[in-house]
Amino acid sequence: MLKKKYNKKLIKNIFTVMFGLVLLFWLFQIDWNNLSSRTNSGLFFGVLAGALFIISMQLKNKDE
Repeated sequence: MLKKKYNKKLIKNIFTVMFGLVLLFWLFQIDWNNLSSRTNSGLFFGVLAGALFIISMQLKNKDE
């Protein structure tokens, strides 16, 4: 059986763009006039999660 080689850098970049779009979506959902509002708490977690995923995709693996 032939193993297909996948371009890991391309796949990482695709996921980074996807999480970047999620981050932008959550940034536009935040009520900037009232940042301490209870409704913004979930939105802040969405922004934080998107940012952490983007950072983790940019880190290099030690196994390479």
